[in-house]
Amino acid sequence: MNNIKNDFSIVGGGIGGSSIAVELSKRYKTTLFEKEPYLGGCASTFKKKGEYFNAGATTFSGFDKGYGLYDFFDRNNIEFKKQRLDFALCVLIEDKKIYRHQDFDKFLNSVNYAFPHKKNYEFWKLVYEINKEFYLINDYYYSQKNIFNYLKSIYSFKTVFFRFYKYIFTDAKKFIDKFFDGIDEKYLDFLDNQTLVAAQCKTSDMNFFTAALALGYHFQTNYYIYGGMGAIFEQMALKIDEVKTKTKIESIRRENGGYLISSKKGEFFSKNLVLNSTIFDSLDLFEDKEILNHLKKYQNFDEAISAFTVYISLNDGHKLDHHYQLIEKELFPYSISNSIFVSLGDQKDEKMKNSITISIHTKTSIWRDDYENKKSILTNKILEVLKERLNIHSSMIKNVFAGTPFTFKRFINRSTLGGIPVKKQNLFFRLASNETPIKGLYLVGDTSFAAQGWQGVMMGVNNLEKLLRGK
Repeated sequence: MNNIKNDFSIVGGGIGGSSIAVELSKRYKTTLFEKEPYLGGCASTFKKKGEYFNAGATTFSGFDKGYGLYDFFDRNNIEFKKQRLDFALCVLIEDKKIYRHQDFDKFLNSVNYAFPHKKNYEFWKLVYEINKEFYLINDYYYSQKNIFNYLKSIYSFKTVFFRFYKYIFTDAKKFIDKFFDGIDEKYLDFLDNQTLVAAQCKTSDMNFFTAALALGYHFQTNYYIYGGMGAIFEQMALKIDEVKTKTKIESIRRENGGYLISSKKGEFFSKNLVLNSTIFDSLDLFEDKEILNHLKKYQNFDEAISAFTVYISLNDGHKLDHHYQLIEKELFPYSISNSIFVSLGDQKDEKMKNSITISIHTKTSIWRDDYENKKSILTNKILEVLKERLNIHSSMIKNVFAGTPFTFKRFINRSTLGGIPVKKQNLFFRLASNETPIKGLYLVGDTSFAAQGWQGVMMGVNNLEKLLRGK
């Protein structure tokens, strides 16, 4: 056994694990364990065939002063090269083109051109105001450690509830349809595809408050990250006490008032444990009945939603924008979506300039049989749409390869991606908290409080940091 005794050990170097490791390293002896040679998880940057690719969608939004994401990087003096974007993405739906500008008037002009309606200003102004107000609220506290903490959590959300209660208890699709006096199907399809990207579900499954946050993320500041998303984690790693990459954790057991963490490289003892692995995948690490029973309480949230990704490197430079959403009339084969999200490297970014990452929602169950055939069919369909809609010719394409949910399971040890769908029934203090009832066990990441993406995961990281600060 390696004679390593930590105050905190973190399993998983995704957004949540890397971020909380930075915070804990300022006060405690901390080790971050990551299976891959690099940090980042779903947001990592990897190298294949001499080219670099972002593992998943590359949006970096909400980096605004006063927001939790900005405050984290600011207080920890973590800097990385970035470029502010005028618009988060360009949406192509049939013959319509919508630029999701940060500037309200520019966006309104774009959406009015595609879907003219007298209620557009009023609707999108509401979305805009909900987003601006919500992310400046930081008095939330969420813990399920005991009944006292649970009641304290409910009370802490009073500001959110009192300000937004009429939207929290309102079905999003019904609200939108009534607001527009009967919304056009194509317009609703556009809205549904935006909420699917940001919240993993459509308006029919969520309340309007959640829908407004999903629809309005482009009103926050969006950035392109030079060197890929992995460049952020390279800078974060410099602030972490100890990082052990290429170290897959195989089992964890409670021992001597702490946790014995086992890998092929040895055993490591830690007083406290933070799981950045998903709640669903963490079950395989334990035999302890109390821990398993706690984690199993959240298994009904696992809808096995994942992603299929296509990675492309180009021979020549391009003059395309950074992010596109291409919406088709019909579902793509072997997916649960009629849209693909396309992220392109900037031509001034030497490392990533000819790199494209394309992702689409799917389910893990789809890939359990006829694997290679399905993979080929979906890849070819995505390439067909990409070439047609973005005018990318076959001669421009150097390399193409694809990843399924099982590819992600092999490399980042999780097959479900994007976190827990933010549905109506998943809210109201049912999500796992960052602090568990089990002594020394904590959770971060997109399957615990609060949600997916940089901003959602960082809410959970900041919440856990506040909880631990009081100890």
